[in-house]
Amino acid sequence: MRKVIKFLLYILSVAIIIGCLTYLDYFYTKTNNVAPKISIKENLDENTVVYKSLFYKVWYCKSNKTYFIGSYSDKDAICPKSYSYVDGFYTNDLGVKISKRDLQLLTNDGVYTSEMIENMKDDNQVSDAVHVAYNYGLKKYKDINKKSSDGYKLVILPEFILEDDNYKWVYNEDKEYCLKKDNDFYYLSEYDNECKKFEKIKMDTKWCSLYETSTLVYEDKIENLCKE
Repeated sequence: MRKVIKFLLYILSVAIIIGCLTYLDYFYTKTNNVAPKISIKENLDENTVVYKSLFYKVWYCKSNKTYFIGSYSDKDAICPKSYSYVDGFYTNDLGVKISKRDLQLLTNDGVYTSEMIENMKDDNQVSDAVHVAYNYGLKKYKDINKKSSDGYKLVILPEFILEDDNYKWVYNEDKEYCLKKDNDFYYLSEYDNECKKFEKIKMDTKWCSLYETSTLVYEDKIENLCKE
């Protein structure tokens, strides 16, 4: 009986250790935008590598050098494929025309997968997806490892612009913002030698009703952007 108990305790200890290591690996992967250490690597095609961890998968897209985290229920059509444009528009499998600007907005950062793009059935669905991707991108601040005079982190925000014949998010380094955290919520303030008025980082009602149709549903605490 004692041997059985010892064996069960050993199994439980190993399970706890593996669980902790997997969680730490997930946190490191998500924070640093890298491949998980504890995983099995598989080349899906010439553009996509998938890393299979214990509870999740990570896709690496060679075309834009980006990692995406998802679940085992997700299909592997994560990375943006090569799109052909006619007069500045791409036509998906359902015959819907999407401008180059909108398509790159939706796919460059993996907010919408190639499969999601092909399943968009009308202009309204494209417009809704653009609303989600654009407004989320506007709030993806970047820590510049500086602090204000009163100790707040300083960050910069991106703009979605045309550069070298492609649309992309580019951070504006000329305008800095103060960032503060209160519980699970974040606040931004314009910075001009001092922090001005802080405003909560949150999304509008329309965005909150739509984001679950995108890959953002897998982002940690994404629902906090919709809480008052």
